[in-house]
Amino acid sequence: MTYLATARGQTRSSKALGTLIREAARAAGIEKSAHGLRKARAVALAEAGATTHQIAAWTGHVSLKEVEHYTRATQRRAAVVGIEQERNVANTSAQSEKHGEK
Repeated sequence: MTYLATARGQTRSSKALGTLIREAARAAGIEKSAHGLRKARAVALAEAGATTHQIAAWTGHVSLKEVEHYTRATQRRAAVVGIEQERNVANTSAQSEKHGEK
């Protein structure tokens, strides 16, 4: 199946398509490959709370197992950030009480 043809109407190879996307990204000031752009989108969707099915629909992944890689990493990061935020709130409250603040 041809997704994007060349200027002469010929089939573009997957490598050539990746090069085309990378060059367009660079022209837009983004230093990422086609894979890097896809990964960045998957991570952004996962961080925004998208389901694995929604991420797969956006990124074109066929297997949910591929998408779960991004959601697992995001969930681990969120768990750590949540713990750190709880600690910061507890520490701030304790310091305020120590200094007579409410």
